[in-house]
Amino acid sequence: MSRICVTTSKARAYYALVSRLRKAGLPFSSAVPESDFGECDVVLTTEDESERFGDKALLLERLDEDPGVFKGQVVSRLGGEEDLILVGIDPGKRTGLAVFYGRTKLSSNTFDSIAALCSRVAAYARAMPTSRIVVRIGNGNRVMAEELADHVGTEVPAATVELVDESGTSLRSSKMKGVQRDQAAAAKIAFRKGEAVSPPTRSQS
Repeated sequence: MSRICVTTSKARAYYALVSRLRKAGLPFSSAVPESDFGECDVVLTTEDESERFGDKALLLERLDEDPGVFKGQVVSRLGGEEDLILVGIDPGKRTGLAVFYGRTKLSSNTFDSIAALCSRVAAYARAMPTSRIVVRIGNGNRVMAEELADHVGTEVPAATVELVDESGTSLRSSKMKGVQRDQAAAAKIAFRKGEAVSPPTRSQS
């Protein structure tokens, strides 16, 4: 049986859980509620059916519909990785975003709006409140990077925000479209140590 198990007697709930797991690319096993779930690390089910699973239960009613945020909620319960959300941001006309839990990639996106990007980062922080979150922003355009740092620091006050030297992060491969390059650069930025931006500095900017 998989480390991630799905069980519910409710057809609509089962479809919702399986659909989200597939969108998130997470392997799982399905089982009837009467099965032995001893080998499962997490059991996705409904609130009404969760009592017998104790701390293993993840409730449909509390799981996010966004595939990346949902994936973070599940993998953060599996253990085996550093309890850290790493966020890379590649500022530009299109701003690339890449989010990881430890080394596990949760999502890559591109945004035209700072507000929408910050809202997405905040969604990860809310979904995994016990995880430490580090947001790393490429500083190729220093003014834009500092503006993003200010917005992220306000929207996600628990985050450690760093400005990162982004030289060498942009890929010029002709096989990659612009959006893909933005997201790939953001992924590289996520794993590059930067200069921490303290809350007092953000509040004065």
